[in-house]
Amino acid sequence: MGKISYSLVLIAGRFFIFMATVIMLLFLANLRSRFYYHGPNYSSLLWMSFYCVLTGIGLLKSKKWAFLLLFLPGICTITIFIYGWAAGARVLKPWALVNYGFIITLVGIPTFMLRYWHESRWL
Repeated sequence: MGKISYSLVLIAGRFFIFMATVIMLLFLANLRSRFYYHGPNYSSLLWMSFYCVLTGIGLLKSKKWAFLLLFLPGICTITIFIYGWAAGARVLKPWALVNYGFIITLVGIPTFMLRYWHESRWL
């Protein structure tokens, strides 16, 4: 059972490092677009890349704080959905199911990985 959890954590860590690279390349392309063509400012891509690098390295080293960082997008998304629901926003049924599936994915994967909390360490 430990080998399965470790491979899942390694896959997630490598995926986050890959996504950090992709997001950093998007940031650099946006930076070029801003300099040459006065394009829009997407500087939040830099912060998303830093988040992915931090989480990916933490998962590869099996740190507990990385597992907690995995919950951050899910918590933010749930907060946005609850705010929209309280404000009276309504979505048609098929698209609402896509939204619910997205939330379940963002919260379900880290929850599944929390089963191996005791195998990781803080520092």
